[in-house]
Amino acid sequence: MGKETVNSNPISDSSHSPHSSNAPAEKDFIREFSRVFQLKNKPLLSGSEFDDCAAVRLSAFCRDLSSESLTFSTDTVRESTDFPAGMTLWQKGWMAAAVNLSDLAAMGSTPVAFLFSAGLPRGFTLEDTTQLAQGIQECVSFFGAEVIGGDTEYSEELTITGTVIGISNNKHLTLRKNAQPGDLLCLTGFAGSAGVALKVLLDQTSKVVSEAFLKNLSEPFPRIFEGKMLAESGAVNSMIDTSDGLASSVYELSALSGVFFEIDEQNLPLDGEALNIISSYLKNEDKNEKNDADNQEQRDTKAYDALISEALYTGGDFELLFTISPDKLSLVEELFRQFNTSAADRFSRLPSDGKSGRFPCKFTVIGKAIAEKENVILRHTGNGQKRYPLLKMGYDSFTKYI
Repeated sequence: MGKETVNSNPISDSSHSPHSSNAPAEKDFIREFSRVFQLKNKPLLSGSEFDDCAAVRLSAFCRDLSSESLTFSTDTVRESTDFPAGMTLWQKGWMAAAVNLSDLAAMGSTPVAFLFSAGLPRGFTLEDTTQLAQGIQECVSFFGAEVIGGDTEYSEELTITGTVIGISNNKHLTLRKNAQPGDLLCLTGFAGSAGVALKVLLDQTSKVVSEAFLKNLSEPFPRIFEGKMLAESGAVNSMIDTSDGLASSVYELSALSGVFFEIDEQNLPLDGEALNIISSYLKNEDKNEKNDADNQEQRDTKAYDALISEALYTGGDFELLFTISPDKLSLVEELFRQFNTSAADRFSRLPSDGKSGRFPCKFTVIGKAIAEKENVILRHTGNGQKRYPLLKMGYDSFTKYI
């Protein structure tokens, strides 16, 4: 955006933008957004300083236009469904950009440009605008893109619709539909942490939880670098992000690829802090019971089961779920080893508010493609193994948090 890229035409009909004489007008919000969004790569963008559109010269990004694809995604976040109480405006801006960028990550695409439309509630100030804009700016710029345009209007609740544009080499585009029989099912990062963080933020009682852990929800971290690395390796057959939940993402891969998956429950990567948080809830609920070894063992089992449910069926983790053939496993392991070594300096330069505890990035083989005609979860018990249907459940963007 910047003053070079935002449509700065004032609204001529005041009935479309009701405000008191003391309230900022649309042009005031746009001017403040523009001040924050300063383009670093000005030579790459042209024709937008005082015009209605931002113009991007594709030759600045594509070596061979016939071998490259533009990738696009758009997503909306709003106060009632995506911003639990306690989130800062900076975090809301970061999230608005991150949820869009994550879609590019799942295709191994490199982000180039970001546009957005912001519905601002009555009472929103220019100081609020600055914080929101800085969150958007720091997320977009960290992943190498530019904010090149936007629009504002009044809304009943804070609502941000983002659109991200990326570039991909056609040979490296990763799709959801190419999972193969016998593939290993892999996941970056941890599963269920965002769901547990949401539980804490919605709780009215005080919980001792680290700030970094809560950022698993409030500052989602798109796996742009990891997605590009995986796509360019040629090792990945299919890939999707887990924004709507792990089980939901498995079903998407299954439906489009025509294969089914078995998830090994004991291989799900679970954050120890998430398990401790759930255990503390259960301990408070059972405070009238004796704190003996038997009760503790029962609480541990209940906490583990609850975290497994969060890992499978709640969204917000924004990790990458991907499939590879077994013979590519050692290659992918080496890629992540090299990535975590080489990317350390880049991640050290994250904005202080933007670090969400997701580096170094691990990846885990959590299952495999199977011959059966349903997606299942494999559970290990004292009597051996038992398989259960994987429920087709996930995050519902039309369900309010509060």
